[in-house]
Order: sequence, then C-alpha cells, then structure tokens
Amino acid sequence: MTARSNEINLLPKDKWEIGTIGKLLGWALKVGRYVVVFTELVVISAFLFRFGLDRRLTDLNEEMKQKQAIVNSYGDFEEKFRRLQLQLKSIKEVEEDSLRADQVLTNISQITPLDTVYSSIDINEEEVSLEGQTFSEVGLATLLAKAQTSDIFTGVVLENISSATDKSQAIDFHMVLALVGK
Repeated sequence: MTARSNEINLLPKDKWEIGTIGKLLGWALKVGRYVVVFTELVVISAFLFRFGLDRRLTDLNEEMKQKQAIVNSYGDFEEKFRRLQLQLKSIKEVEEDSLRADQVLTNISQITPLDTVYSSIDINEEEVSLEGQTFSEVGLATLLAKAQTSDIFTGVVLENISSATDKSQAIDFHMVLALVGK
C-alpha cells in the first residue's frame, strides 16, 4: 500500500481564509499583482515614448528656426523683387502712353516724295507739324494723298501754301497731321 502523504502546515489557516471572503481576497491579491505589473509596464513605456516625442519636438523646433531664418533672408530679396516689378510696370505704362517719335518719323519718311524737303518737323502727343518745300505740285499732291491714307494720321490740314517765286522754284507749305489715338 502506498503511504499517505501528510501535509505539514506550520501556519494554520484562519477561519476567514477558508471562507468566501478569504478566497476572494486571495484571488484579488494574485490578480492585483498582475494589474500592478501591467500598469507599471504601461507607465514605463509611456515615459520612454515621452522621451522620443520630446526629441522629435526639439528637432522640429530647430528645423522650424532654420527655415524661418531662410525665409527671413529671402525677405529683402522679395522686397527688392516687388519694387523692381513695380518699376517695370511703371516703365511699361510710360512706354505705352509715350509718343513714339521713331514710328512717326519713319512714317513721315515713307510718305515724303523725293522732291520734298522739310525745314522743321514738330512732333507732340496730338499732332505733327511739317514745314518745308517741294519742287512740284505733283510732289505736294503726293504728300497730301499719302498722308491722308496713312494709318497713324487721322487728319491732314494744309494750313499755309505759297507758290514759287522767281528766286526759288519751290512751293513752301505748312501742314498739320493729327495722330491716331491721341
């Protein structure tokens, strides 16, 4: 026969440990240990995660300061660029509104017959005043006809004409040509 094993318990159990409350309290202590260990793991991992977040925050702040310095360094450049754009816009407006004397002179040279000579050409924003001499009636008629058909002159006014004298065979004239768009 097998020998019976006897348990030796040097600390006898109290009556309350054997009861329902005692068993429930024992179970709560065992589970409580696991809850405390799990909570400590969560706290430690949150603490370590906080160090990582602090490091990332510091890196982002440094990066932001560097980028702000770069943006601030371009501030002067941007101000100069905007000022230059404003100046270019002003220049363009002045050029568009200004009298294009070179175009007017080119057109006058195209409509001028070979036997016509100018003593003065006055150009302003609204009109062109021509004074000169031509050596034939055909030359004067050609000048008038071409001036009337020109695309930059709107009106042609022959203000003064004097016929040839014995000293000169030329016909003196003074004409005013109104400019388009002025």
